[in-house]
Amino acid sequence: MQDIVQKVKTTLKYYFDKRFSTIAGTLVYFLIMSITPFMLWLTLAFGNVDVGRFLDHRFLDGVSPFLRYLKSSAESAASGAGLLFLATSLYSSSNFFYHLRRSGEIIYESTNLKSGLKLRIMSLLLIVAAIVLVALTAGISVIGTAFLNRFMSSVVSDAVSIVFMTVLMFVIAVILNIFACPYKMKPSEAVTGSLLTTALWLVLTIGFGVYMNLASPERLYGKIASVIIFLLWCYVMMSCFVVGMINNGRFKSPSAFVKTPLPLKK
Repeated sequence: MQDIVQKVKTTLKYYFDKRFSTIAGTLVYFLIMSITPFMLWLTLAFGNVDVGRFLDHRFLDGVSPFLRYLKSSAESAASGAGLLFLATSLYSSSNFFYHLRRSGEIIYESTNLKSGLKLRIMSLLLIVAAIVLVALTAGISVIGTAFLNRFMSSVVSDAVSIVFMTVLMFVIAVILNIFACPYKMKPSEAVTGSLLTTALWLVLTIGFGVYMNLASPERLYGKIASVIIFLLWCYVMMSCFVVGMINNGRFKSPSAFVKTPLPLKK
């Protein structure tokens, strides 16, 4: 029993020494700075994407009102956006991925830092991929929900929906872990931390829903309750991701990601 307690203490100390909460808070800040311009470009690329069914999912129940507000604001801004505004918003939308990679360099204690310009270009490309992914997810959600509601019972429909969201969260965690790692990481090397992140997301999403039902935040925060809830939810979710990312680096030394050069032939 003492050995188990000691291992738990050692594990917790490792995560706190890596300052996972500080890194998570930093990433939440840049996520907030990126999410509105991201929705603007999503609207410009695909028009008024119907993500209502996606936002109505129980996993997003607590933050759905604020996300809907951001989506509505992005649609209004897209109608009168100028060229300069579009350029700066595209730059702003890449901030999260840019600082995600910088956070990965801190976690993995990398001395081989990628140049700012190259990293910014990679972040912009990932933004384009994210826009396509969101549009595809929204389309699958709309078609899939209509199909499930028509041909299957509500219990089966809910089960399939939860499985789909879980797989989607895992895939997102794997992609973000690979991008954040400053070394060449195979998808198989990101599985452990991504599974941990996904499990924590599922557990804490349920816990967050229970908290929302019991806490009555509207009474405490009034009109800004949705903003406070969204920030808290982002911090909880980001902490889960950072813990998973640290877990990937915990059992991997930097040399593990670097291929050993072949010996020179004489």
